[in-house]
Amino acid sequence: MDMQLNELQQQISDACGKILERRAGPGRARALRAAGDFDRLLLTEMAEAGFLDLFGEPEAGPLVAALITQWGAQAAALAPIGIRGLVAPSVIHGDLPEVIAIAEQGAMGAVRYGAEADMLIVLDGDEARVARRGEFKAETIKSKFGYPIARITEAKGEALAPGAGAIARRWWRVAIAAEISGSARGAVDLTIRYMGDRVQFDRPIATYQALQHRIVECHVSTDAATWATREAAFRGAPVELAATAAIIASEAAHRVFFETHQLTGAMGFTTEYDLHLYTMRLQTLRLEMQGLRAHARDLIDARWSAAS
Repeated sequence: MDMQLNELQQQISDACGKILERRAGPGRARALRAAGDFDRLLLTEMAEAGFLDLFGEPEAGPLVAALITQWGAQAAALAPIGIRGLVAPSVIHGDLPEVIAIAEQGAMGAVRYGAEADMLIVLDGDEARVARRGEFKAETIKSKFGYPIARITEAKGEALAPGAGAIARRWWRVAIAAEISGSARGAVDLTIRYMGDRVQFDRPIATYQALQHRIVECHVSTDAATWATREAAFRGAPVELAATAAIIASEAAHRVFFETHQLTGAMGFTTEYDLHLYTMRLQTLRLEMQGLRAHARDLIDARWSAAS
């Protein structure tokens, strides 16, 4: 995998960046959350531009789909870009609706974008089924965790191909890791700007070495999650790499959440400041798919299976 964007990837980055600059951002996320809404307009514009359908394109593929998921999260986009562009195409062929949610059978009490979804993918072990609107019930839950959340009941639907659940689970982990790395980068960048502006004892706090070390550790953790995610996507999300990316990203999410709120002091704990628009999402993402322990368990199982 090349560590630099190639010409096509750079062109996609530039074009996608223009849409995100116009349609996303903390201000947009704040307004949508206040209205109890999400960004269907952004999804529509990205779909019309073809940015949600690159998973199966030979010159773009899953790596670019993961990049777009990261960029969207970094821009605080309030839309299920990763599920639509990275997970659903791995198991569903043909045209897809814009808004897709995903859940585990038996763990549908808190599903991101569940009430807004036109389609729901339900994983049941190594198998999966897809339910369209009207084939599942969704009850919106009030939440402070950065996303629209719903409780799903009575999800019926049509079975997907054998083994679809295992495939979707691998790409779901990559999507989670991509969203974490993007959201963490947004939080770190915001905190770096704050540290440069905040003056204490006649000096910006960014000049204090102890604080520099802490924000650098956040930067390194975020970079590690970013590159683990890109490698997993580039290599087709084998179980070990997908689980590893999710583990590294979950650990980065924990570090970035704690440190950025500490480094921004009292300001960082207010909802008037934009930091929570990134960090509360990190808390949700590190719990998705049953969290770090589940990622680690599947990684261990995969390695033991390969060794036996």
